[in-house]
Amino acid sequence: MRVFLPVLIAALTVVGLVSQTIHACGDKFLLVGRGVKFQRAYAAIYPASIVIYAQSQRSAAKAIRDPRLQTDLKQAGHRVVLVDSEAALARALESDKVDLVLTDVADADRTSKQGATSPSRPTVLPVMYEPTQAEAKEIEARYQCRLKSSDRVDRYLVTIDDAMKTRAAQKKRTS
Repeated sequence: MRVFLPVLIAALTVVGLVSQTIHACGDKFLLVGRGVKFQRAYAAIYPASIVIYAQSQRSAAKAIRDPRLQTDLKQAGHRVVLVDSEAALARALESDKVDLVLTDVADADRTSKQGATSPSRPTVLPVMYEPTQAEAKEIEARYQCRLKSSDRVDRYLVTIDDAMKTRAAQKKRTS
């Protein structure tokens, strides 16, 4: 009995100390409603210089002109310039190093031709507004991407990273 009582007290003390809540690094993010949003935690693997060419009368213009999209792209590490006329696009392509151009699918062919003559030869990422399956497949085959105006920001970020990865691989092959 004399040995049992001190052992019991020691065991209860250890159990009492261990049973307290202990938060390790990062555990506070596992609590409900306190996680980090994807856009806040996301950093671009290949930061890009992006020109958003959005004429107001185009279908997808509202989505790609969205200030939240531009803010999220900047927070991910991209440099974003918004242009709304063909003359402003030409100035941006000639004066800046441009990696990507986000534009409505209706302007994609013309923008690709214009980009092919610029010094930085940007990749064009067309954005579709409510495409049919056939239209979406055709655009994806032609431009190797599928972006819709209804896509969430994380889809835009992943597509931009994929395009930049492809550009980096192409530069490596030509070097």
